[in-house]
Amino acid sequence: MENIQNNSMRLALSVLSTLLVTACGDASTNSEALLQIKSEFIDLEGVLSNWSLGGGDICSWNGVACLASRSHVLGLNLSGHGLSGSISSKMGSLVSLQTLDLSSNSLTGAIPPELGLLKNLRELFLYSNSLSGPIPPELGLLKKLKILRIGNNGLSGEIPPHLGSCTELEILGLASCQLNGTIPKEMGNLKHLKSLNLQNNRLGGLIPPELGGCGELQVLSAAANRLEGGIPSTVGGLNALQILNLMNNQLSGSIPIELGNLSSLTYLNLLGNRLSGAIPPELNQLRQLQILDLSDNDLSGAIDLSTRHLNSLEYLVLSKNSLHGGIDENLCPESASLRNLFLAENNLTGTMEGLLNCASLRSLDLSNNSLSGSIPSDIDRLANLVDLVLHNNSLVGVLPPQVGNMSDLEMLSVFHNGLTGEIPAEIGRLQRLTLLYLYENQMAGTIPRELTNCSRLEEIDFFGNHFTGPIPETMGRLENLVVLQLRQNELSGPIPPSLGYCRRLQALALADNQLSGALPRTLGFLAELRLVTLYNNSLEGPLPESVFRLKNLAIINFSHNRFAGSISPLLGSRALAKMDLTNNSFSGAIPPVLGEARNLTRLRLGRNLLSGTVPAEVGRLEGLGFLDLSSNNLTGGIPLELSECRQLTHLLLGGNRLTGTIPRWFGSLRSLGELDLSSNDFRGDVPAELGNCSGLLKISLHDNRLSGIIPPEMGRLTSLNVLALQRNHLSGPIPSAIQHCDKLYELRLSDNFLSGWIPPELGQLTELQVVLDLSRNHLSGGIPPSLGHLIKLERLDVSFNRLQGPIPPSLERLTSLHQLNLSNNLLQGPIPAALSNFPSSSFLGGNQLCGAPLASCTPLSGSDAKRLSNAQVAGITAAIAFVSAAVCLVLLYIIIRMWSDWREVSVSNSDGEEQEANQENKWRGDGSQKVGRRYWRVHSMCVAAASPDDKRSSTSEACILRQIMQVDKLVGASQVL
Repeated sequence: MENIQNNSMRLALSVLSTLLVTACGDASTNSEALLQIKSEFIDLEGVLSNWSLGGGDICSWNGVACLASRSHVLGLNLSGHGLSGSISSKMGSLVSLQTLDLSSNSLTGAIPPELGLLKNLRELFLYSNSLSGPIPPELGLLKKLKILRIGNNGLSGEIPPHLGSCTELEILGLASCQLNGTIPKEMGNLKHLKSLNLQNNRLGGLIPPELGGCGELQVLSAAANRLEGGIPSTVGGLNALQILNLMNNQLSGSIPIELGNLSSLTYLNLLGNRLSGAIPPELNQLRQLQILDLSDNDLSGAIDLSTRHLNSLEYLVLSKNSLHGGIDENLCPESASLRNLFLAENNLTGTMEGLLNCASLRSLDLSNNSLSGSIPSDIDRLANLVDLVLHNNSLVGVLPPQVGNMSDLEMLSVFHNGLTGEIPAEIGRLQRLTLLYLYENQMAGTIPRELTNCSRLEEIDFFGNHFTGPIPETMGRLENLVVLQLRQNELSGPIPPSLGYCRRLQALALADNQLSGALPRTLGFLAELRLVTLYNNSLEGPLPESVFRLKNLAIINFSHNRFAGSISPLLGSRALAKMDLTNNSFSGAIPPVLGEARNLTRLRLGRNLLSGTVPAEVGRLEGLGFLDLSSNNLTGGIPLELSECRQLTHLLLGGNRLTGTIPRWFGSLRSLGELDLSSNDFRGDVPAELGNCSGLLKISLHDNRLSGIIPPEMGRLTSLNVLALQRNHLSGPIPSAIQHCDKLYELRLSDNFLSGWIPPELGQLTELQVVLDLSRNHLSGGIPPSLGHLIKLERLDVSFNRLQGPIPPSLERLTSLHQLNLSNNLLQGPIPAALSNFPSSSFLGGNQLCGAPLASCTPLSGSDAKRLSNAQVAGITAAIAFVSAAVCLVLLYIIIRMWSDWREVSVSNSDGEEQEANQENKWRGDGSQKVGRRYWRVHSMCVAAASPDDKRSSTSEACILRQIMQVDKLVGASQVL
């Protein structure tokens, strides 16, 4: 404020000095000031060439207007003269100036505060320049100013409240600058203001209610700012208001009902705010309203507007709200003047029947609602329609033939509905039709030949229907066609040669059909063609050489066809960005000229019959992101030049006959996400430098002749999902660092020479789901119990190794497992019960396992008895006591009859030894482990009953011990049972 006061004092002194000079009759003042002003302009067009001391009377100078007495300069109009430079502060010397117009030039710098000296100024036009800095508050000193238009500049800062002192202002234009802050409440002092234009700035805060004091205001535009809060009800008191534009702000709350009082309003635009609530029915009072746009808010409720009352309304936009209910016929009755109705992106239901009386309509957009029913058969009652937009609803039925009667129709969009039936032949009557969108319906039948009578058609999109039969051979009659989208139908037959006469065609999409035959040579006439997709058809034969003339081709997808021969005809365009020829029968070498397509980001040539080497010229494609040359007959090594393709995310070279080593410079491809070199003849080691490619998601190096170790640096690939190194010659241990690849869901290391233990750290790879395959290696040790943490795992294969010990019970937690192979190892012990559902082949081959699905287990040691319950132990003890007593009785009987039965006892001893040996062999399996036997002590009374002869006593004792062993076997059997 102090600065403003100082500036005002300085200006006052300057005014006083100027008045003194004028009073003294200094006639040279104006000429000197004008020459000073000229000196700060850059006049490249020479419009100020006669501004000179020898140029005659200043009133004859270009752009200068004077009083009749030619004593004072009243006006200076240099608008649109191509001037640059700055506005001189000497402009303030022209104190008689009433009009200053420097608009539509290229002036820079600030608005000089000295303009505040121009006390007689009535009009100031500085708009459409490149002025910067703040609006000088000194402009508030211009009490006679009626018009101030300084918009469309680079002005910044706040709107000075001092402008509220210019009480004679009628027009204030500050639009399209970089002004911030709020709208000053002092604007309410401008009682004669007719137009206030503040749009396209950065103003925030509230709309000041004081604007209601501008009783003569006719135009209020504050669109495209950051205004907040509600619309003040005082705006409803601006009875002269004709235009109210508050679009694209952050206004909230409801629409004030007081707006219904603006009887002179012709334009009301509130789109792009956060207004809520219902549309006030009071708006029906605005009989002069011609344009009403409330779109892109959060308005709800039913549409309670009627053009019976809004009888001047021509343009009604309510799109992008939350309006619901049906469309009432009162919205647009027969006598209405409504020409454009946009109700898209709401929640409207019901049918569109209520609008059929609205014969004045030119544009109708009901898209993105929930309308149902069919398109009325009398849709031609809307005879004046130019645009009919009904897409993204739930319409059913057929496209009525009466559409052909709507002769003014230019756009018909009914995509993404449930329409059935055929395209009516009557559509061929629509001579003005330019856009026809029928995609994503259930329509069928053939494409009618009559369609090609619509000679103005520019875009046809029938994607995702069930059209059958051929593409009309007369398609070439559509000379204005730009887009032809017939993808994902059931079209058959050849591509019509006449298509080559659609010379304006830019996009041709015929993919996902049943087309056959060769490409017509006439396609070479489509000089503007940028996109062509023919994938998933049965097209065949070599490509016509004429295709090489298509210099604007950017996207080509011929994949999954039967094309053969060279790919060279497709390489005539230097604009190529994406090319996919996967799964054809193209042959020959990859042309080095591919390196000239510097815009190429995606190149897919996989699954063809290409031969030769990977051309070094591919390395020139610095923007290449996807390179797929897999499943061909390529030979040689990976060229060093490929290291220049630093944007590569996918490199697929698998299924060829490439040789050499895997380059270490792969580590410099930091964007690499997928690397597939599988099924080649690469040798050497896996480069540790791959650990630098931190974005790798998939590594496929299987089916090569790689040797050496798996580098621990693989553990740096924390984003890795798939690691496939199977069928190589890798050796050494599995690095425990793989635990850091905690996003792995597929790990394949089979058919190598890996040794050592399975790292327990693999149990931390809890995202493993598809497979963990370590089979056919030289792994030893036990299966880590930590593998039981892999609860998502579906396949586990550790077969054909040297694993020992039991199967960890923790594997029972692998409930997602549906394939298990532990065969051909040295595992022992019982199979956990939860794994018994797997076939016996999962466990056979060198293992010493038992339990379902294999034979039942028989415990061998007393330690197993400890696992029995108390009741079982008590029962077994009683059985032992009973058997022991019986044995003693038998022994007494044997002793009595020993001499007579000696031969039988000898035979019994032999049988016992044989049985003992058989039992031992049963438990020893393949001889790798012997289970200790338990011997029961013979009571002394049994020994005392024996013969005193040593030899006989020894023999009898051996017999007794063997009998006891038979009891021991029985006890063991009872434990198993």
